[in-house]
Amino acid sequence: MVLAGSVPLPPLGDHELLLFWCQLLVLLFSARLGGYALRLIGQPRVVGELLAGMVLGPSVLGQVWPRGWEWLFPEDARQAGLLLGLAWFGIALLLVTTGAETDLASIKRQGRVVTTTAIGSLLVPFGAGVGVGWLLPKSFVGSSGTATFSVFIGVALAISSLPVAARILSDLGLLNLPIGQLVLAVAMTNDVIGWILLGVLAGVAEDGSVSIGGVLIAVVGVVFVTVVTLTLGPRFLDQMLLAVGRREGGPAASLSIVVLFAVAVGAITHAIGLEVVIGAFLAGIAIGRSRLIDTSVREHLEITTAAVFAPLFFAVAGLRVDLTALADPSVVVGVVVVVVVATATKLLGSYAGARVGGLSRSDAFSVGAALNARGALEVVVATVGLSIGVLNRSSYTAVVVMAIITSASTGPLLRIGGAKRT
Repeated sequence: MVLAGSVPLPPLGDHELLLFWCQLLVLLFSARLGGYALRLIGQPRVVGELLAGMVLGPSVLGQVWPRGWEWLFPEDARQAGLLLGLAWFGIALLLVTTGAETDLASIKRQGRVVTTTAIGSLLVPFGAGVGVGWLLPKSFVGSSGTATFSVFIGVALAISSLPVAARILSDLGLLNLPIGQLVLAVAMTNDVIGWILLGVLAGVAEDGSVSIGGVLIAVVGVVFVTVVTLTLGPRFLDQMLLAVGRREGGPAASLSIVVLFAVAVGAITHAIGLEVVIGAFLAGIAIGRSRLIDTSVREHLEITTAAVFAPLFFAVAGLRVDLTALADPSVVVGVVVVVVVATATKLLGSYAGARVGGLSRSDAFSVGAALNARGALEVVVATVGLSIGVLNRSSYTAVVVMAIITSASTGPLLRIGGAKRT
């Protein structure tokens, strides 16, 4: 079938479909195995899932068995689109389940510390990142120039990965504690502001100017979507579930309503210039506040997401990482500088903000450790920077390695800080 006015594309052949199923098999098996292995040594599953993707990418499999790697993961946009679409659906579901566990009352009670921590965790890494961007060698700067590159590095260091932080907190049994709820609130704030800044930078890099109108639309849009989703969303869901109940739709129909609602809100946030994960997280909060969603529906969604979709997303994110650039000593030095500055400033800024907000020293350190995880969303940020010419291969590698190391260090740092399980 071809849509009117569209350019007809050849249908996917047997070979393309076979590749998709082989990719799915290998990635999912490797992600689950990697997650299990890392849990045995006290690391969060997400780190093992990311590393599994890296092993299957150009850094390891591409070097050890080039022909096999080129067959399994060919450079074909349509083929890659199949995996990416499924992977992004998975990360949206992860944020839905995370949002459903979010306790707004707990966050409201911590309003002061949420504000001060968000300010500290953003401003300190951002300022340091801009400075690092100016000091890095010119070989790291993309085609857009030093000024845009420096601000981009600041944004990259300021962002925390909401999905990765949520997964690590869940793995460590901290998600439902007040400190876990605080981290989710601050991470969401970091992500929203970070994506707005990223949109501004993309406009500067592509058009040479800042679109004030675009920024205002994004800010007003996210406020409007948040208010509508959290106030009207639960009532809308309850009415839909009542209608389904009268027709004896059962758990399958209820689960469909939940997923469709999350996809709709995610599509809206994506349309106004933010990532779909922000909308999915907001939808999850609304789902958690619904009075009529059966606990079994949420349990089925959580199990499927944790077992299949989330591991697949993180493995696909790791698959895109190419560490062969580290053969250049200057790149290694740049990576070390970016990782050290990113970790130190996120810990320092978050710790200072949390202390001003009234947290104890150990809790403030734990909040900083959790927010230090950049994870797969940082890989997305790096990919955007590479595509618009702000980053080149060297700086892209530095940002991606920073994302992985900060995610891997989050679990140990939380234990050093004395974070306890539920």
